[in-house]
Amino acid sequence: MQQNINNTLQEVRKAYRLLFDYQTRVLDLIGFIGSSFNYDYNGGFPKFSNSAPNNGKGRLTLWAWDWLNMYFYEFNFVTKKDKIGFAVFLVNDTGYFQKNKESKISKTKVSAFDAVENSKTKLIFVVGKNTWDGWGANWDNDNFILEEEGQKISDDKVMLFKSYLLNDFFDEENAIEKLKDFESYCKRFDVNFKYREKTV
Repeated sequence: MQQNINNTLQEVRKAYRLLFDYQTRVLDLIGFIGSSFNYDYNGGFPKFSNSAPNNGKGRLTLWAWDWLNMYFYEFNFVTKKDKIGFAVFLVNDTGYFQKNKESKISKTKVSAFDAVENSKTKLIFVVGKNTWDGWGANWDNDNFILEEEGQKISDDKVMLFKSYLLNDFFDEENAIEKLKDFESYCKRFDVNFKYREKTV
């Protein structure tokens, strides 16, 4: 039994180190995406759980997800040039949303999530022209998470999103291709959201 505990704790140590390396790469990528559209990072928001308790706050009865809040996270950006809002949502695991769409499940019942092999890790790019009316109060609408793209258009107000698999962004050529694709997608709806050439 002691050996099983030792093995488990070794795997936990490996997992934390892997998460550190992974999140470092993701943060670098998010910075690259923002600067590629000439936007500055303007803060982030956890979307699957509450913010991680800190500075003496929190309760031990809070979800473990509250300490793992990059599971589903909004990176918000700002620019001085125009009135187009921009955010990138990181969805590390679509497994909850895939099963929740079929029948409502608890976020804390991980065993009920869709299998890891069937789930995806993705980035969802969002722009809002003259509005920022999202998909669900906390952006956790199943269609927003699972659909490839979506639009809300009313007069001069336009909200768009388009999702991409995260693994397409760990190669510079593929990443630039996806950024240009999002620029083209925005152009289809008369949103002037331009990619500017930049190297990783």
